[in-house]
This record gives sequence, structure tokens and C-alpha cells, in this order.
Amino acid sequence: MNVRMKARMEPLSLRRILAIMCKELMVLFYNRTSRLMLIVPPLAQIVIFGWAATMEVRNVTFAVFDRDHGVWSSRVCQTILGSPTFVRLIEVHSEEAVKECMDRGETLFCLVFDERFSRDLAAGRTAQLQVVLDGRRANASQLAVYYLSTIIQTFTATQASPLSVAVRSWFNPNLDFQWFFLPNLIGMLTYMLGLVVTGLSVAREREVGTFDQLLVTPSTSTEIALAKLMPGCITGCVHGTIFLVITVFGFGVPFTGSVLLLYLSLLVFALAAGGMGLMVSSLCATQQQAFLGAFTIGVPSILISGVVTPVNNMPAFLQILSELVPLRHFAVLCQGVFLKNISPAAAAMQLGKIGLICLVSVSVAVWMFRRRT
Repeated sequence: MNVRMKARMEPLSLRRILAIMCKELMVLFYNRTSRLMLIVPPLAQIVIFGWAATMEVRNVTFAVFDRDHGVWSSRVCQTILGSPTFVRLIEVHSEEAVKECMDRGETLFCLVFDERFSRDLAAGRTAQLQVVLDGRRANASQLAVYYLSTIIQTFTATQASPLSVAVRSWFNPNLDFQWFFLPNLIGMLTYMLGLVVTGLSVAREREVGTFDQLLVTPSTSTEIALAKLMPGCITGCVHGTIFLVITVFGFGVPFTGSVLLLYLSLLVFALAAGGMGLMVSSLCATQQQAFLGAFTIGVPSILISGVVTPVNNMPAFLQILSELVPLRHFAVLCQGVFLKNISPAAAAMQLGKIGLICLVSVSVAVWMFRRRT
């Protein structure tokens, strides 16, 4: 009877289990890349979760369209700015300016004072204050309205002035959370697919021993690298199409924009995600390392992109860092295509940022791939 058959017939041995466990730990920690991925990502994610993963609303910028220009409208604005939640006021002077601010995502809501606001309050009559919300950010809008209502109630009780607040929500009248979250989910799925599928491609070739065979083909290293980007990009677009159909016809989320614009941005966005995945794959020797590397980049990127929690809640350096994440700009464009017919200028700005990130990520990924071959 051979040793393996004899070992199978014996009861479980703690010694053998410990020996195999020690071997696996030695393999895991022997490689420097694996050690870094096991230590650095958890620490980074704890820090980012603590700063970015909050559903509170802070550092809110709001607009004011003041047709009144009276004492009472100024007092209301100063009272709101006195709260730590609302830190910046943008004055606009027309309804078109209100739409532009909302379109660019600069403000969470806009206060609209009519011409008789101060006169009505001075005469003891009920004055009307209108709040126009950006319904694309449903959760943040609801919290902002709650904070704002509390401030207005305190102001009314202090000044003994009758004040009525009328709330209107643009782009998402019922502040349905699915209308906000499902378009973002298209971006999150495409982003993670691009990272994981492309990230595993080169590492898998190295692990099974076919990478050297690929290098002796007539194709150049650049051609191989670009070809490696395509599967993740195609997979992301296919999944994006499936999720688009489910979102519109399954959940009833309105689609008001251009299908061509959505697919163009989805293609560029998937290439940007694939470029980041190829960077990870170029640095990793095994699929396990590549998988961990993809999640190392993917999870923090999603957290600071604004698709889950507002970017304004984060420290200034994380807000700047989020500009480098293509998911942040794709989410703005995707919400605009779904919930409103986004203007060409706003779409061009977001698409241009995604395109620039795509160009840089793909160029760096190809360079890294060539250096490793």
C-alpha cells in the first residue's frame, strides 16, 4: 500500500494540516507583490471607508435665484449659510442659469424667491419659498431637504414669520432611489468587469505557461497588449446592454437621452477600465495576485467616485483624486442620459475627461506590458 493510500485511510492529522497551512502561508508571503496586496489594500480601504463611505450630506453648494432682492431673502440665505452643512452659495439671475448649474452638477438644489417674498413677510402674510432639487442624486437631495426644512422651521419660529416651503424635484420627481442607483450600477459593473477580465488575461497566460508562446508569434508586444484590452471592453459593453434593457423595461427607469451617446461613452469608459486592468496584469505573476490587484483598485475607486456616497462629503484631497477615476465622470454622463436629455456641452465635458483618462491609462498599460515582455 503506497503512502498516499495509507494517509487517506488514517484519521485527520493536525500535523499534516498545519504543515500544508504553513506551506501555503510561505507561498503567499514569499512574493513581495502578494505581501503588499495583503497588507496595503486593507489599510487603504479602512481609511477610505472611514472618510468616504458616509450617507451624510456635508459641504453642500446651493444656488439662489432671488427675484426679491429684499431684506428677508438675504436673512434666509445667511441663516442657511450659518449651518455647517451648507458652505457655498451661487447667485444666479435667470431660469436658464439655474438649469445650467443643475446640468453641470455644481449645486444640489436652488432656492427661488419670488418678487413679493420680503413684502409678504413684512406684512405678516405667508411668503412662498421654492426649492428646486437635483433628483438625480436622490439620497443626498432627501437629506438636504430634511436639513433645510429644519433650518427654515427654526428661522420661522425665531422671526415669528409665516413661511411656506414648496419643494420641486427635477429629473426624478419622486426621488426614487432606483432611478439614481441603477444607472450608476451600469458603470460599476462595467468598471469591475474591465479590471477583472483584463487583469486576469496576462496573469493567466503566465501561470499556464502560454505567455512565451504568444510572444514568439508574428504580433508585436503593442498588438498583443491592445488585443488583450478587447475582451474586457466587449464584455463590459454586452453587460451594459443587458443591464440597460433591465433598467428601462424591468425597473421602469426613464431613458430620455441618446443611445448613441451612451454607447460611445460606454466604449471609451470600458477601454479606460481595461487599461487599468492591463496595468495590474502586467505587474502580477499569478491570477490570484491579479484578482486581488483588481479589487485593490476597484473598490476604493468606486468609493471615491460619488456613485455610492456624495463626493462633497470627502476631504479635499479625495475629491481631487476622484477626478482621476473614470467612473465618476461616466456616472454623471449616464445619469444625464437616463434622467434628462443632457446638453451637448455637459456631455462633451464628461466624455472628454473619460477619453483623457482612457488615453493615459491605455498608453501607460501598453508601456508597462512592453517593459515586462
